[in-house]
Order: sequence, then structure tokens, then C-alpha cells
Amino acid sequence: MSRIFLTLTLLIASLASFSQNNAYQTTMSGLLLKMNAAKSIDMYTPVANGFERVANAEPKQWLPKYYAAFCYVMQAMMNPNKDQIDPIIDQAEKLLTDASAIANNDEILCLQALCKSARIGVNPMARGMKYGMESAKLLESAKALNPENPRIYLLQGQSAFYTPEAFGGGKAKAKPIFEQAIVKYAAFKPSDELAPNWGSEEATRMLEICNQ
Repeated sequence: MSRIFLTLTLLIASLASFSQNNAYQTTMSGLLLKMNAAKSIDMYTPVANGFERVANAEPKQWLPKYYAAFCYVMQAMMNPNKDQIDPIIDQAEKLLTDASAIANNDEILCLQALCKSARIGVNPMARGMKYGMESAKLLESAKALNPENPRIYLLQGQSAFYTPEAFGGGKAKAKPIFEQAIVKYAAFKPSDELAPNWGSEEATRMLEICNQ
């Protein structure tokens, strides 16, 4: 009798875990579709809120925090009001710090690097050197973990592109980096449907600009 009870208990626990995992997958997939379709600050807001709700419900998962942070970074980079950028990036960096406590990986480092780039936009002349160096360091750390991650090369290319030629940047400097990014994107296969897989179209667009 005790064996039957134990078997039933394990079966119920297993079914509950499966149901919870299935709900997580379904919710995350739906939010990713909305995130990928977002084209404005207002469109990113409910998606960021959705990811944060999942993050609160699933505290051991790093991806909801990562994607909520991604939404905030996109909002910051679209925001014409420079005074609002730092507070938005503060939110993103807090989420990424929490995510890195769960999983220390190259994807989180890439997004942390993008946060630094977003801060440069507030005042490029005053902030370019400080945050540019911090971003570069984070990308080198990401490359040490996974040199096949195409987002590393996309972000390095963007950094080179937006750095004035007088300081070693410009189209000619950025072009081969974007070409490398595109090669990496062609070979890249995400580990599953929820894994980060953004940036390919942007790499192609930036290379086209470099070729003009």
C-alpha cells in the first residue's frame, strides 16, 4: 500500500512539474513573439512587464530577466529624451545582475555591453571613452566564454561604426567586423526556441550601410 501511495505521489508531482514547465514555455514563447514584433517604446512596455511577471514567478530562470532587460534597453535606445535613458538602463542592469547570479554566460555579458553603449548616447563626447571601454571589456569576456556567439561581433561592429575615424572607428573599421558577424549568424544555432537569437537583420543592415 505504501509503495502505491509513493508511486502516486511521485506521479502527481511529475505531472505538476510538467504542467508548470509547459506553462512557462508557452508564456515565454508568446512574449518572444510580441517582443520580436515590437517597433516602438510603447510596444515594448507590456512585453517587459510580462517578462518581469514571469521572472517573479520563476526566480530560478535567467531568461525572463534577460528578456525584460532587453526590452528596457530597446526602449532606452529609442527614447529621444536623454534624461530618461539612465533610469531605464538602471532597470535593465539590475535585471541582468540578478540574471547573472543564476547563470554567468556570454548572452548576459553581451546585453550588459549593450547597456553601456546605450549610456553613451546620453552624451557621446563625455561618456564615449568610459562606457566604450566598459562595453569592450564585457564583449571580450563574452568572447572568452563563447567565441561563436554572433552578437559579440554585431556589438563590436556597432561600437567601431559609431566611433569617429579620428579615434580608430568608422565604416572601414566596422565593415569586416559586420562581415564576421554575418558568418557567425549563418552558423549559429540557438540551444532551444527560447534561447537568445536576435541581431541577424541588424548585422545585415549595418553591413549594407558600410558598403554604401
